[in-house]
Amino acid sequence: MVGIQGVSWNERRQYASRLFESQRYRAASRVLKDLVAAAPRNLDLRMLLARSYYYTAQLSLAEAELRQVLRAEPAHPSAHLALARVLERQHRCSEAAPHMRAADTMTARDLLALRHPRNSSPRLAA
Repeated sequence: MVGIQGVSWNERRQYASRLFESQRYRAASRVLKDLVAAAPRNLDLRMLLARSYYYTAQLSLAEAELRQVLRAEPAHPSAHLALARVLERQHRCSEAAPHMRAADTMTARDLLALRHPRNSSPRLAA
């Protein structure tokens, strides 16, 4: 994307998403890095940047982004899972284990909430 001065932030975000979806992870990470710098509290962008780093084997950068996400939102199951995978890929399994457990616990809790909503009545068999 040449000459991004006249391109809106939203257009750059869409462009980065298209790059990621087309598996051009290194190009996506370059665009996403600038977007995250402009909007550091946007956790969705940070997660996409971390995944781009992961897919291009930039594991220390992926780890740093995921730790930023978890500082902002400690109960982010996808960030825990992604961080566990990054750490496992670096052969740091003992560090990965608590993040994998956290992701499993949070996912199980969310699945139970979907299966048993609080304000619904159970269906009776006909």
